[in-house]
Amino acid sequence: MRKQFLIISIMLAIVLVVSGCKTNTATETPTNENGATGITGRIIEIVDGEHIIIRNEEDTSIYFKIDIRKGLTVTSGVDSNLNPDNVITADVKMLNANTIPRETELISITGNNAPDYRIINAEQALAIMVEGDVLVIDVRTRTEFESGYIPEAYNVPLDQIEKSFKNVTENKDDTILIYCRSGNRSKVAARILTEMGYTNVYDFGGIVNWPYDIEGQ
Repeated sequence: MRKQFLIISIMLAIVLVVSGCKTNTATETPTNENGATGITGRIIEIVDGEHIIIRNEEDTSIYFKIDIRKGLTVTSGVDSNLNPDNVITADVKMLNANTIPRETELISITGNNAPDYRIINAEQALAIMVEGDVLVIDVRTRTEFESGYIPEAYNVPLDQIEKSFKNVTENKDDTILIYCRSGNRSKVAARILTEMGYTNVYDFGGIVNWPYDIEGQ
């Protein structure tokens, strides 16, 4: 009996140690050699010239609020102008990873690139559509699309862009206008298409801001 009890105790101890190791690994925040967290994201908003809000480029559900009040340190050769929709890489000090957005403090900007696609409003998009020879792409889900869409739009949900867009066109020079519901997914889709080599991409935001005809309602 004692022997069995000892074996069970040892097995429980091993399970607890392994579980503890897994928990610690999952909560670790990657840092570089200076103890800073490296992040990459698209600038969503500039707040009072004191903070910028960026959205993670890989996981678009993650946002960071970066405090830049202690001075904007920029790596040599990197543009210091922080404009909405630019994609930046930065070293930051993590202040609170549990808030939404995650609170950080800027150490330095190591990369700053303007978007490869063009950002336009609904009026400008309509003018391009009227000229003709344009592809209008709705990147919402099929259910959202069927509830109402902009005339002559193709539905290519965001999660299918990379795999399916070649079925719409393989001509990298076609004029492509992209929209979603509110303007978040359209930005992601525009970036993906430019990375795929499409050269004439326009993001005109969300259908919620479209004041013209909508079909299927």
